[in-house]
Amino acid sequence: MNPTSTFDHLSPEVAGPRFWDALRQLQSLGPLTWVESSGGYWAATRHDTVLRIAQDWQTFTSTEGVSITRPGFDAMPRLVPIELDPPRQRAYRTLVNPHLTIKSLAALHDPILDIVDELIDTFAGYGRCDIAEDFARKLPGTILFRLVFRAGDADFRIAEPAAKIISFDADRNRTAAAAATLRQWAATVFAARADGPELDDVIAAVMRLGASGYEFADHEYSSGLQLLIQGGIGTSASAIGATMRILAEDPDLQRRVRADLSLVPALVEETLRLETPLPLMFRTAVRDVEIADRSIRAGDKVGLFFGAANRDPEVFERPDEVILDRPHNRHLSFGAGPHRCIGSNLARLQVRIAIRRLLERLGPFRIPDGATVGYFSLQARGPKSVPLEFLPT
Repeated sequence: MNPTSTFDHLSPEVAGPRFWDALRQLQSLGPLTWVESSGGYWAATRHDTVLRIAQDWQTFTSTEGVSITRPGFDAMPRLVPIELDPPRQRAYRTLVNPHLTIKSLAALHDPILDIVDELIDTFAGYGRCDIAEDFARKLPGTILFRLVFRAGDADFRIAEPAAKIISFDADRNRTAAAAATLRQWAATVFAARADGPELDDVIAAVMRLGASGYEFADHEYSSGLQLLIQGGIGTSASAIGATMRILAEDPDLQRRVRADLSLVPALVEETLRLETPLPLMFRTAVRDVEIADRSIRAGDKVGLFFGAANRDPEVFERPDEVILDRPHNRHLSFGAGPHRCIGSNLARLQVRIAIRRLLERLGPFRIPDGATVGYFSLQARGPKSVPLEFLPT
């Protein structure tokens, strides 16, 4: 008889540091385990199994939703492109990808550094801060709206708070309202640009979806911009907060990276692996299929546990440790297959710049005695509070 589990990714009991213990227990039951919570689904927890399913979009569709909510919640409108399959999904990426390549983003290095310094200036002289609240949750949105979207202050005041609610708030009613605000903001931006000069940026690329040869509904245009905001803020904020927590809790590691700042990229990759910002995404089987000696039926939900795959002991030696010279860090934190994160280059760039600059400008930091690190943990996961103390500068 196949093992089953009562693991519940929405339960407060598995939030925080205990999340990984619960996930390790789920992984110990096998590469595919039937989970009874959230209406029931198959949990894929091994690296090879997660990778296989993520790449096989013909069998495991995203069009039926990539999340599972508790009964009684209304589903949000379809998110573009993450809840599309090729070829429509590929049409979106073809237009947007050129604006998010390593080469196209290189010019943002110094402007990003300026924003990083601007935020550090607000707390560097005090010797204390909550690096998640005072820095990590503010940086990605500021970069996205100011540098990528080139939005004005009025746009920023409307859209950025809504984006933060979606990324970090567990209340479904507030997140639904915030998502509607973002879609309305996007529609307003599109309308304003329609009568102006044609620009060559991410927003213009989304506006050109109709020229791809495929039809897109009005709400899909807005959603295509909304998702860039959601993904762009939450993932990077979580990675920054988690990296700073790891350094604060490990003085030897902090000293090593301070002595050689060329280690920052490797540190960021290890943090992305260890503290996967989006550790779970869902797919739906469109046909009966046999995987890992389990019979998946058409219509079954499958949870891709990228976070568990990133700690698979068959792939990663000492999977629960930071190893800066890990030879092959094949983590899946940005997904795999056609739905691999479109903003991964921007995320890596801003997180690396942020961590390096924080180490340059702050003295040795630690978590104060008696303070606790708080987490939000749904399908997305990351620190919501990381108190630090350091010598003021």
